[in-house]
Parts: sequence; structure tokens; C-alpha cells
Amino acid sequence: MELSPSPAPKLKEFPSGKLGSKIVHSIDNNPFPIIYVDLTHRCNYNCNYCYNPVRTFPDMTLDYFREVCRRLPDRVAFRFMGGEPTLHPQFLEFITTAYEHRHMVSFVSNGSMFADYSFAKTVKDTGVPVIATLSMNGGRNNAWYQFIDNGEVAEEKINALRNLNDVGISRIAITAIIVRGVNEGVVPELMDLAETHKNVRYVHYRSVGKVGRFIDTDPYTLQELKELVDRYIPRDKHFERRIQFDGLDATPGNRCFGCMGCFEYQHNQKIELCLIDFAKPDTLTCWKRGKLIEETFQLETFFENMVQFSSYLEGKHPEYNLKLEAGSF
Repeated sequence: MELSPSPAPKLKEFPSGKLGSKIVHSIDNNPFPIIYVDLTHRCNYNCNYCYNPVRTFPDMTLDYFREVCRRLPDRVAFRFMGGEPTLHPQFLEFITTAYEHRHMVSFVSNGSMFADYSFAKTVKDTGVPVIATLSMNGGRNNAWYQFIDNGEVAEEKINALRNLNDVGISRIAITAIIVRGVNEGVVPELMDLAETHKNVRYVHYRSVGKVGRFIDTDPYTLQELKELVDRYIPRDKHFERRIQFDGLDATPGNRCFGCMGCFEYQHNQKIELCLIDFAKPDTLTCWKRGKLIEETFQLETFFENMVQFSSYLEGKHPEYNLKLEAGSF
């Protein structure tokens, strides 16, 4: 007799703090300057690195988010995620609601919706000064996208970047996960794309987290990321590097409050570079990044929530096959 798969988990099965997370805050006492928000769990990609492949959770409601905005004690930077946040039917309303409450707005997208110029323009037309972050794990290289994003999406990504730039989104970030032995060449590719698109202000590189389908990988450490990026991107000889955070330098002013997972610096007058070690255990307590928990008015540290959630699905719902080996050449 063939067993039917267990039903998709519901959010109420793992309320905040019940997965093993050690740091939980009420929204009324939020300490985080950046708050990550999963607007929807739906996605039109099936990336190999995804730690959250369950697409049946309900979308976040705008009324709930509006109350979150109202109760936050101080201004924050929201970072809308998912799933793919642009698939939420009220994506634009979330942007304007956050801004109406004086919060800053950014979002992280796979770029699929922005490959349509008209959609990019609707975001520009909100009048909200957003930061649009575009995931570009393969740069222009479809083989790298096939391995990491599980699809040949280079053209779609390049179209999305061009449209965001052309409609006048004035602050664009492009980002890549660096998988050891796979896509190190994306480091100079993203810098080249930044130089040829005037509105790209930020370039982010991060190690793959030891979560989801990459839980058994050997990710780059922060020191290795620094060495890799310095090898591909020499210091700008016309510009003095201005370091904002350096998790490996204890010099006062160059170090965050303890997790030591970031290295951020101004590369030149236009581009800010950010390196993040997602696999470093200390990042679980990162003071900068909180995660809003749906159906509650609570926050957890972002990285710890990600790890705990991935572990929950792996243990309780193995049919989602989180440890599936990533694609190969």
C-alpha cells in the first residue's frame, strides 16, 4: 500500500521560540535595525539552495503588516522576501504601507517579474525610494544558474537588471551565493555588471548557508571570501577603502557587536561591497537582522530562524527532500 505524503505544515505548528530559537522579541520592543519579512511562500523558481521549499503557507496579510508597522517603536529597514515577494498580489501595497509609517523598504527578488518592463515601472511609480536587490548567482553564466538556481535564467536576470536600471530605481543591489568550486567567477562578473548599470550601488557576496539542500557543503568562511574577492577585485587605487563592519578585525569601529559574520566596505565612490558568512555559527545571534514571524507579533534573529526552520522541515517533513544533492555539471 502506497503511503500518501503528510500534509504541508501549517505556520501554527511552529510558533516563534518553539523551534529551539533562543532569542525571541516582541515587536513592541524590537531591537533590530533590519527586519526580514516573508510576504509569501509562493515561488516560481525551484532553487537548489532554498531552505524553504514549502509553497502552501498562506500569504502575509496587509492588515497584519500594517499593525506591525504601527507597533514598532522605532524606524526600521524592512527587507521583503519569500518565496518570491513580487508574487504577493499586494506587493505594492506592502511597499507603500511601510513607507507611510516612515520605515525604509528593500526587497530581495529572483527578478522574474522585473523581466517585464511594465512591472518594474509600477514599483518606480509608487514613489517609494526602495532598494531593489536582485539575486544573480550566475551572473551571465547559465551553467552556474543551472547548478544553483536549477534553471537557465541568465537572460531573464539580465533583462530584470536592465529594466530596474532603466525605469530609474536609483538604488539597486546585486547579490550572489558563492559555492566552493562552482561559481567563483561570478565575483568579477557582478562587478562588471555594476559598472555598466549606473544605478547599481551595492554588490553582495555570501557563502552558502549550511541549511536546506546545501546542509552538508563546505562553505566559504568570511576570511576566504575576503581573500577571494580581493583576488578578483583589486583595491581601487583612486579611493581609500572605508570599512563599515569587519568581523575579523577587532579594531574599535571595524567590528560589529559580536557575530563577526560581515565585512562591508565602500569600494569606490559608487559601489559598496558586502561579504556575509552565512555558515558561521555566531551569525545565529546577529544583532542587525531580525525575522518577523507570521501570525505572531514576534521576531527572532534571522539566521537562527532560518536554521531552525530548515531543521524542522527536514525532521518533520522529509518528503520535501531538503538534502537533495544540488545540480551538477
